[in-house]
Amino acid sequence: MSSFDPDSGPSSPDFGGSPFGRGSGSGGAGGGLTGPYGRIPSLPGMRRRFRPRRLGCLGSLVLVVIVLAVVYIVPNPWALHIGGRFTPAESWQGYGAVAASNGGRYELYLGLQGGLLNGGEHGHASCSGTGCDTLAGSAKLCTASGKTYTFAVSGAVHSWWSTDGAATSVDLTDSPPLPDGWVVALHGAWHGPALQLSSPDNSWTEVFTKAGVIRSVTSTADAGTATTTIRYGTEADFQSACQRLAA
Repeated sequence: MSSFDPDSGPSSPDFGGSPFGRGSGSGGAGGGLTGPYGRIPSLPGMRRRFRPRRLGCLGSLVLVVIVLAVVYIVPNPWALHIGGRFTPAESWQGYGAVAASNGGRYELYLGLQGGLLNGGEHGHASCSGTGCDTLAGSAKLCTASGKTYTFAVSGAVHSWWSTDGAATSVDLTDSPPLPDGWVVALHGAWHGPALQLSSPDNSWTEVFTKAGVIRSVTSTADAGTATTTIRYGTEADFQSACQRLAA
């Protein structure tokens, strides 16, 4: 008959000083930790690290398109609908007859470029918190004598959303044909598809004679006004009008 040793009993599990048993720091097929009843399985995603998702080529392209659209459209939506026409290139062309108070008769063609990227006067578009209002481009003027002049254009459309009703200025510049520093200033506003302009400051009649000759010297005797309404038309339409004027 064997004796019972009170100091001895069933062997207790040896947890190795860790509440999860031996090998708690080692990996295994069932998981990385071992408990009293076996290995503890790894939960899905326990070891997965957070990684930001990349946009990819298509996402990057979409982002670039959105940024360009914001830069192109938001500062000057009026430039996409000049004179009531859809103008995705932010450009517009038109012509009209000019009547001066000295009896002069002319045809004026304007090729206007609006928007942020038109360069504007001295190569800089005029932008502020209310948008970009700069106009640039070129102009042609034909006279009853059959002479045609070409000018540079600078100006502004004082609007953000629409050209309709917007105050507008158009200056004819360039030397030659104008004497150095001279400018022919026209002011007015858009009325639907028509741009109504006038020269109330004598600059038209001081520059152009009744026959359409450009002066080199002016005097108060040349004071006068000029008016025109420019409507959409091509340069070919303008040339046809010039032929009728000179006939």
